[in-house]
Amino acid sequence: MKDYFNYRKIPYLFAFLCFALASLMAFQISWINMSRTLIEEQFDQKVNLAMGSALTDFNKTHETSLDLDELQGCGDDNSLKYFPVEAGVFNLAEQEYLENNLRDYMSCYGIDDKYKVEIFDDSCTVTNGTYCCSIGMPSSSTSECNTDFMLGVSFLSKNDYLNDKIKPMVISSILIFFLLASVSFILLWSLIKQKRITENNIDFFNNTAHELKTPLTNISLALKLLGMTHPEIDDHKYVDIIKEENTKLTTQIDRVLFLSRLESGEYQLQNETLNIYNLLQSVKENMKLLIDVHKGTIEISSEAKDIEILGDYYHLTNVFKNLIENALKYCSVNPVIHIRVAADDKNVNVLFRDNGIGISAKDQTHIFEKFQRVNTGDLRSSSGFGIGLSYVKTVVELHKGLVKLKSERNKGSEFHVLLPNLK
Repeated sequence: MKDYFNYRKIPYLFAFLCFALASLMAFQISWINMSRTLIEEQFDQKVNLAMGSALTDFNKTHETSLDLDELQGCGDDNSLKYFPVEAGVFNLAEQEYLENNLRDYMSCYGIDDKYKVEIFDDSCTVTNGTYCCSIGMPSSSTSECNTDFMLGVSFLSKNDYLNDKIKPMVISSILIFFLLASVSFILLWSLIKQKRITENNIDFFNNTAHELKTPLTNISLALKLLGMTHPEIDDHKYVDIIKEENTKLTTQIDRVLFLSRLESGEYQLQNETLNIYNLLQSVKENMKLLIDVHKGTIEISSEAKDIEILGDYYHLTNVFKNLIENALKYCSVNPVIHIRVAADDKNVNVLFRDNGIGISAKDQTHIFEKFQRVNTGDLRSSSGFGIGLSYVKTVVELHKGLVKLKSERNKGSEFHVLLPNLK
């Protein structure tokens, strides 16, 4: 049934769930790595800015004959700029001044991690966690920078700093992943349990239906034998009531068993070429007694008398009977049913229009579901299992057709049954 979840798809659902969780984990790992890279780049930028600011302030405190604007192009464009100082300026006091100034800028940029500041007079080896900045002044004869001094900053626990920054992301990602995984598997386990319950209910219902069908068959046979041995009671009204009610209950049980066989995939349509107009006339004739009881009227019209479809005679007959029966039952006045057959190159449209009590828009959303009935007014006074329209929808869809409903309360209903045209 398309109105209900197909429990046979649970293995596919489980595989899809595992794939989705694995994809989520891969995405989270990629996101954390990207976040760590961005945090490291921000850290490098802050350190470089702090070193540059400290050296700029340091140079401003010393006299120099150099114009800083002339030094904008000095150095590699991909590295820190060179900052001019006088040769031999780095005595202990000046070094402490530069280090303290650097620490102030580091703190200003939010870097309070452990680090070591050194002044090199030859070269500084750049490694992960070590930052170097050249300090010198241009030679008088060339425009190249003199790199006699280098400022080096080494972070002893850079990785710890980065790990501390991404730790909340890692913890939140793990918690979200396990929360989603837990909820998903709980829902899947509940679905599996519901599948077992549904299967048990279906088995019980089928067994009950079969057990009910046996005495009904015996009742029908007994009535026939009784009529043969006592012809005088064959047309008695009480015998007719027994026959009619026996037929109704047998039909309902057959519908339940049919829907059950459809859900298990056991049933195959017995298709044959059918003249849709003749089929409707046959249904009308067979329901003549019921139509007379309800004092109803049925009018059948067709664009052509030779419109044919490929379908199962038995079940299409039951579909049309069910729609007519509902129109007769759910009517507060004398029922008038108009049945019109129209066809185009692709479809045959069988329209059932009645003057019944109608169906509200709210109830139309679930009227084709199994065991659903409208719980309003006169509708509850009519007996039934609530599988009639579900049966109609299932049979029509098996014929690759479609059922559409248009209705309003107290304004009647229109059922459009669309079936593939044989021509």
